[in-house]
Amino acid sequence: MPAPRGEQPAAAGLPLTDSLPAVSPPPDAGRRRVRLSISRVLTLGVGMLMLLAGIAYGIALVSGRLNTVELLRDRNDRILSRLIERTQLQLDPAARQVEALRQQLQTKHIGVNDVGRLTDYMIATLDALPQVDAIGLLRNDLVATRVQREPGGRYDAMHGSILTYHDTAARDEAVRRLYGIANRKDEHAKPVSWGDLIWNPDIGQALINAHAPVVIDNVFVGETLAVVSLGTLSRLLETDSVDGEAVNFILHGDDAVLAHPTLLNHDYALSMAKPVPLLKDIHDPVLRQIWSGRIDVKLARAMLGSEGAHIVEADGRQWIFVYRRLNTYGDRPWLIGRYFAFDQIETEINRLQVSAVVGAISLILSLLVAWRLGYLIRRPLLAIGDAANRLRNLDFDTPPLERTRLRELDDAAQAINAANAALRWFGNYVPRKLVNRLVREGEDAVNTSKQRDVTVLFTDLVGFTAMSEQLSAQETADILNEHFALVTACIEAHGGIVDKFIGDAVMAVWGAIKRDENHAANACRAVEDICRALAADNARRAMLGKAILRMRLGLHSGPVVVGNIGAPGRINYTVVGDTVNTAQRLEQLGHDHQLAGEQFIALVSAETVAAAGLDPKPPRIGDIPVKGRAGTVEIYRLDRPQKSVTLLPG
Repeated sequence: MPAPRGEQPAAAGLPLTDSLPAVSPPPDAGRRRVRLSISRVLTLGVGMLMLLAGIAYGIALVSGRLNTVELLRDRNDRILSRLIERTQLQLDPAARQVEALRQQLQTKHIGVNDVGRLTDYMIATLDALPQVDAIGLLRNDLVATRVQREPGGRYDAMHGSILTYHDTAARDEAVRRLYGIANRKDEHAKPVSWGDLIWNPDIGQALINAHAPVVIDNVFVGETLAVVSLGTLSRLLETDSVDGEAVNFILHGDDAVLAHPTLLNHDYALSMAKPVPLLKDIHDPVLRQIWSGRIDVKLARAMLGSEGAHIVEADGRQWIFVYRRLNTYGDRPWLIGRYFAFDQIETEINRLQVSAVVGAISLILSLLVAWRLGYLIRRPLLAIGDAANRLRNLDFDTPPLERTRLRELDDAAQAINAANAALRWFGNYVPRKLVNRLVREGEDAVNTSKQRDVTVLFTDLVGFTAMSEQLSAQETADILNEHFALVTACIEAHGGIVDKFIGDAVMAVWGAIKRDENHAANACRAVEDICRALAADNARRAMLGKAILRMRLGLHSGPVVVGNIGAPGRINYTVVGDTVNTAQRLEQLGHDHQLAGEQFIALVSAETVAAAGLDPKPPRIGDIPVKGRAGTVEIYRLDRPQKSVTLLPG
């Protein structure tokens, strides 16, 4: 529990009477400097370029040819890397979930025979991974617990498009082949592996399965597994074929086609015996010739810089194949590659030769002069850019920029020096995060103290002190950081500003810095979001076996004094007044009204309900006396009904 919060702690800052620090003149201020205009420098540079044009035709041509080949090499290398990466993104999550399920079973977080928790975990996993068609556990007694997706289905609690099974169907040989089950008693330490390809007639696609042995107390109890459809790989390749006649493909070994755009619109009469078409059957005459009639391997490798490249002749033209082998998914390697017409390269080179005659000579020589010009401008520009970034981040403790002979850059540097000196005092006037907000809100936000109608929120974690006594310092800090991030996001999403963190509590204000006619309504929306976010986070914590967090919230609207509060040398731009104290008391009153199983309670005053225009009004608690305030306060409960939860030990 936090310390009493009746007092408003102040943030560090400078006294209000601090004056703007003077900008000291540079040491050479009295000396006349010779400065050159950037426009004059550039004009002289262009004249030199025109004078030197015509000397380097041969260099330009050779360099252009090399650059064209290099660009082609880089482009194909990037495309192949992207194809491999997207293939891995399609399949690797299934292997990770197989390993995660195995760890859940081996660490006994989920029992092998606990069908309820097991299927709940599998449903959550399948819903998060649309590329996975099924996930399951096959015990060593061949009893299967599995969750599978209907064709084209996604988990939906109403329609139930994910099917759950707990049966002995795994005794069937077809299911044994699907799950890749073998006698693994001697392979207990083996990691996740990928099984053979199979054909699923229900969805009309080939499947690949990832599986891993489950060993509990040195006893092999079964295998976890996941099944992934490979049909999306062909669609992936089709969307990546952006180079005209270039075609992407994936081979299974050297003689079978795993993915190819034609698989989407041709019937290859696939079956369990032939889950993917053979290379000789593919409706692509060029791809069929990939291993036959190779006419030049050395040239392709020299141009493309890869061992997996060669040129073939097919369909009356020459074609370049580039490819890489991927030895990850099963015993047979995958060949991921693409091919394109060789005359595409010739066209690019011929076009370059024509353009090189006209302009390549002057272009090469211009680099020399441009480099010199860039050297003159680079250092001051970099310094100015770095100083500007520091100012943007409110980092004013930087040395002044050096003088330069370039007039415009010198003027800019001196202007930044002056701005840095002028703003340095403001960075110490209030906390710098608040400075950002004040600057955005304009001149009115930094005026002297004023009275303004606002809405104040206090939150507090219930029983967190007792919970933290069972945790390490790092665990306590991690829980608070996650909780504060959750609460702060909801507050700022609805225009509020966090005034301070006090222990495990948060104080927030709406309408303090900038006048906001809807401050009460925005605050109520933020409270509802905080309650929803806390409930979702508690559900996640409960699944992980962690203690849930309970919260009290108090919300009150009314006049406050907004301004710099504190003593010289330590001030805080904050709000004070009876409204602040009442909001805190409402949060504390939640202790008397929060039921044992409730995760949160949000008490709100009648003033806030009226200012927010809540219709219908939330449930009324009653007129309750509040400590430190004469009379009673009419209090309502803002949070919606919630399901009671079981509190786990901290």
